[in-house]
Amino acid sequence: MQEAPIPEDDSARLKELQSYGVLDTQSEAIFDDITHLVQDITGAKIGVISLIDENRQWFKSCVGLEDAPKETPRNISFCGHTIVQRRPLIINDALEDDRFADNPLVLGEPRIRFYAGFPLIAANGMALGSLCAIDIVPKALTPKQVKSLERLARQVVSQMELRREAHLLQSAELALQAQGGNGQVKQGIQLLSEINPVMDREQLLQMLSLLLELDQPPCFTLARCKFKEYSRVNATLGTAAANSLVQTGLERLRSCLPVQASTTCFSDDELVIVLPHLSEEGAITAIAERCIDSLEAPLKLNDRDIELGVSMGIAIFKNNYSDAGSLLSDASIAQRIAITDRSKNSNFNFIDLSARQAAQQHYQVETDLRRAIRRNEITPYMQPIVDLATGKPVGLECLMRWRTDSGEMMLPNNFLRISHLAGLSGELDLQIIQKAMQASHELASAAPGRPLQLSVNLSALLLESEGQRQRLLQLIRSTPLPKDWQLQVELVEDYLQDNGSELAIFLNALRRQGVAIAIDDFGTGYSSLSRLHNYPVRAVKVDCSFVERIDGNSNPSNKLLKTIQNLCADLDLESTAEGIETESQRAWLLQNGYKYGQGYLFSGPMSVAATGHYLAEIH
Repeated sequence: MQEAPIPEDDSARLKELQSYGVLDTQSEAIFDDITHLVQDITGAKIGVISLIDENRQWFKSCVGLEDAPKETPRNISFCGHTIVQRRPLIINDALEDDRFADNPLVLGEPRIRFYAGFPLIAANGMALGSLCAIDIVPKALTPKQVKSLERLARQVVSQMELRREAHLLQSAELALQAQGGNGQVKQGIQLLSEINPVMDREQLLQMLSLLLELDQPPCFTLARCKFKEYSRVNATLGTAAANSLVQTGLERLRSCLPVQASTTCFSDDELVIVLPHLSEEGAITAIAERCIDSLEAPLKLNDRDIELGVSMGIAIFKNNYSDAGSLLSDASIAQRIAITDRSKNSNFNFIDLSARQAAQQHYQVETDLRRAIRRNEITPYMQPIVDLATGKPVGLECLMRWRTDSGEMMLPNNFLRISHLAGLSGELDLQIIQKAMQASHELASAAPGRPLQLSVNLSALLLESEGQRQRLLQLIRSTPLPKDWQLQVELVEDYLQDNGSELAIFLNALRRQGVAIAIDDFGTGYSSLSRLHNYPVRAVKVDCSFVERIDGNSNPSNKLLKTIQNLCADLDLESTAEGIETESQRAWLLQNGYKYGQGYLFSGPMSVAATGHYLAEIH
């Protein structure tokens, strides 16, 4: 028999379960109604709501089984398996499943043959137990039945949440009633009522520890807010500018918070907000949205616009955390997921099941990516840049591909953001640039005498790292390209908004080594064409989102594309249109002054070998 596994976060899961105050309570009609519905939907003999405690599974409701016990050992429970996988566990015939064929609950009473367990997932993503359909004969469920039971499982959690809220409210009322004639307030209420509006890190940790050690601590919400632009501003404009960013953000956030809230500068680029006595997600969401709105306008500093975007991770305390570290860690997980959402300048995320699963996935990708970099496994793929009039290649853009241990070829949008958060994107740049430059000689032999430009991308982390910038310059010096080939580096236009002197020095050093400078995804960021005069930029690459809207039915981009091309011509800059997929797009771009382009109309990204064949055929 395979015993029910213990999840790694079981202590935190148990604390979450205990916070509901449901264990060892009497039967309730609302829960029995749900298990009767399980019987009706599935035709199964038994319906159960099972909660997985430390050493037992305890039944809040069990219908269809005479003289049913209130609990059974956890190690033999089917539901113990369900909470680990956090998705429905359906066993059509337990005797045919090696994990359960010799289980005492199969061989003995109640002689389970069919089991369908649907995990009960708390709002913060912890699995509390499961809603189960059980029978003594083999069965199968239809997709419609599965969907119905998933909805019922959510209803079980909602009912449990209502009981927890009532329990917390009752505790708060009792605590207020405990304020007697001597004016003494219960310790937890006093801690949150007298909270300092601004605390340092040590004061915050001390207050959280005191709160969590109480027998009946009051509920509250904790949010971790990281300023997205801090590192870049610090690297390009200096510490004073970065500190101004944080101070301005702090002032704007405080203007949106309730008067009893507290803020803490937790690290150089991160604030922690504590919202006392708040545990209702709707009210917290409204406050978070006000905070996000307050940061929309950029900070004006020395004629520069500095974005105040934050990523906010939110965890709600309902006596469901045993220590401050666990609470801060959950808020950090939610924050990390918010950082990966690039659709908005600022955003927030609650800790929940999807955030936990995404964090686990990110950790696995980061671990595998570190190993791939050590093994030198990142692969260059080339996409031709062509003369729009002839369709003949004038250059190649090097793009990354990563073949994982499972054999999957992973595209950059599935790992580049994670690599940036993990501090790996600069190393990725250096590895792929080295491989592209080495491959250039093989490619040149396929089309001898054809001059080509090899275009590579530079990440913000590489541009911010003096050590990696110097390594790139040394790599270029030590790895010459074929005759008549030129290296071009592309950087996103957002990076130009800070106008830092270090960036100009580095780009000029590249130019002195014969490297062309291009701005990638132009039109999506914060720079302006006039600002390009501050740098040795030779070309811009117009973002594909504009090309795909040429002659679009809604919000066509034609006028904007004409404006960009006219300004490029005035500033003597080459322009390349990205994402060309149709002949009509090519024709319009040619007619309006664009000479170069790339996209699937001409070719998608290809391996080095396939690129060699492509060049040989063109040649």
